[in-house]
Amino acid sequence: MPHGGCVTSTLRVLILDDSEHDATLVIRALQGVGHQVRWERVWTAEALVAAMNRDGWDIVVVDFALRSLSGIAALQLVRQRDPDLPVLFVSGTPGEEAAVDAMKAGAHDYIRKGNLRRLLPAVRHEVREAAVRRERRRLAQRVAHLAYHDALTDLPNRTLLHDRLAQAIRGAQRYSVPVALLVLDLDGFKEVNDTFGHRSGDRILQHVAARVRALLRDVDTVARLGGDEFAIVLPSTALNGAMLAARKVLEEIEKPCLVEHRRLSVRGSIGIAWYPEHAKSADALLQKADLAMYQAKSEGVGIAVLAASRRHAPVRRRRTG
Repeated sequence: MPHGGCVTSTLRVLILDDSEHDATLVIRALQGVGHQVRWERVWTAEALVAAMNRDGWDIVVVDFALRSLSGIAALQLVRQRDPDLPVLFVSGTPGEEAAVDAMKAGAHDYIRKGNLRRLLPAVRHEVREAAVRRERRRLAQRVAHLAYHDALTDLPNRTLLHDRLAQAIRGAQRYSVPVALLVLDLDGFKEVNDTFGHRSGDRILQHVAARVRALLRDVDTVARLGGDEFAIVLPSTALNGAMLAARKVLEEIEKPCLVEHRRLSVRGSIGIAWYPEHAKSADALLQKADLAMYQAKSEGVGIAVLAASRRHAPVRRRRTG
């Protein structure tokens, strides 16, 4: 059954019970309205973990009085693997104390084996509630992700770039190594938007983001600053390494990409600055790299490296095509 909130087709039930007879009674109670139940019975911690790792389940039904594993220990194992998966205790243990202990431990319900008619409504309710919890968690994660990532390209945004750059600078201070920062701006992007529309422009940005990300190391950061501007943080990278990376980036993004059955291409301009030569803070380094990018763009040289005196040393890129 999909996590849609109601029992409509196949209900996936994991039963933790050392009695095959009692497990069969549970399944019969759940099959009372005619829907299908796919189930598995386990009775040890090892088998429980294996079943959780192997398959997805809609609900876990646990005998609170297991001989080989306490119900509370079983609940904790389930929570470690899926905090939203509903767990129901079904037990023949008399008295309210066991039920209270079960609910305090985090069980979603406690049902006596002599009152299994209450099982199906409880399962329906808990599966719906689990779907709500999962959706809330998904939305919260999405909101948290978008706070630090660009919605179009899924690259880090300016906020996360600043954090990564500051972190790289702290590491560079500790180990006395350089950090290079590249700022990339696309040339001819406005013409793509004006001629073919913003949808095509968005596809170009996505292609550029994917291509640049694929070129670099895992420790590097590619971020979208906004519009058609990107930034690249290269930890432990001196000028020669930054120049090599910049050339590779320009060559890669200039390759045509297929957008809505058209072969479109753009060029780029890159400015380079690095720690500690140009600046010793993330904000200042970004400003210097941005200035170098504008120098490269205004003179059409492709790549410009900002000198400490604010003069730049332009480096002509090798054109492709």
